Amino acid sequence: MTTAPAASPTPDARAEEIFARARRALVARTYPAEIAYGVRVSGLRDGTWTARTYRTYERWPSGRISARTISDEETADPTRPKGSNINFFAFNIGGDGQPLKDLLGTPRLAVTYAFGLVPPSHDVPLPGDVPTPVPGEPRTIGSVSALAHTYDVRLAGEETIGAATCWHLTLKPLGNPGAYRLRDLYVEEATDQIVRLKTDGNFTTKATGAGLWTVDYAAIDGRWYLADEISDGSVDSDAGTFDKVDVRFVDVRADLRENLDFGLAGSDDVPVLAEPGPP
Repeated sequence: MTTAPAASPTPDARAEEIFARARRALVARTYPAEIAYGVRVSGLRDGTWTARTYRTYERWPSGRISARTISDEETADPTRPKGSNINFFAFNIGGDGQPLKDLLGTPRLAVTYAFGLVPPSHDVPLPGDVPTPVPGEPRTIGSVSALAHTYDVRLAGEETIGAATCWHLTLKPLGNPGAYRLRDLYVEEATDQIVRLKTDGNFTTKATGAGLWTVDYAAIDGRWYLADEISDGSVDSDAGTFDKVDVRFVDVRADLRENLDFGLAGSDDVPVLAEPGPP
C-alpha cells in the first residue's frame, strides 16, 4: 500500500502579510556607516553570574566586524593572565592562561544583525566607496522575496512587549531547520518593526546546544539595534556548561574614529558575519 504524500500546509494569508511588512521594515532600516558598541557576555553557573565585555566595531552595510580580544574586565585587572579564548561566536582566536577566562570566546557580533531576514549585504561596497545611505531612505540590497517559501508562518495572536502591542507570528521552516532558525517573531502593530524574535540556536558557526534564544531589539536615536540575546536554557561550550547565557549590546553609538579605531579604514579584508549554511 502506497502512503499518500503529506498535504502542504494551508497558507495563513494574514500572517504572511504581517511577515512581509515586517521584512520590508527591516530591509528599510538604515544605520551610521561606522558603529561602536560593547558586547557584554554574562554566564550563570552555580548561582553566580560572570560577565565579560568586549569593545566592538561594525561597518555598515558591509557587515564587517572587529572586536578587541581583551575584555574590559581584563584591561581593568591586567595582573591576571587571559584565559582560554575559545571560539564560540564566529571566528577562531587563540589565547592562553587560566585565571581570567573568556566565557565563550571573543564575540564578533553585529549590532544590526537580522538573523537571515534580509538579503545578504556582502556585495555592498564599503562605506567610503559609495555615499553613505541617507537616513530614512531604504537601501537596495536585493529582493525581499528571498524567504517567501522558507517558512510556514502563522499568526498566534497579540502580545504586549514593553509598551508595544505586537503581532506574535510562529515560523516553521519548510526545510533545512539548521539554516532557517527563526521560530517566533513579535511585530509591533504600529510600526511593523520586529521588536523580539526567538531563534533555535544562536550565533553563526558552532552549535550552542541551548535550544531557543530570545532576542530583543531596541530603538536608539530613532534606529533599531540588537539589545539583548538570552538563552532559554543551558549553553554548552568548550569552557563547560552555563545554566544560562545573556549577551547584551551596550553603549551603542555612531563612531567617527575619534574615540575608537579598529584599523578598518580603507580595508575590505575583515571577515563578514553570515548565516549558517546547509549542513
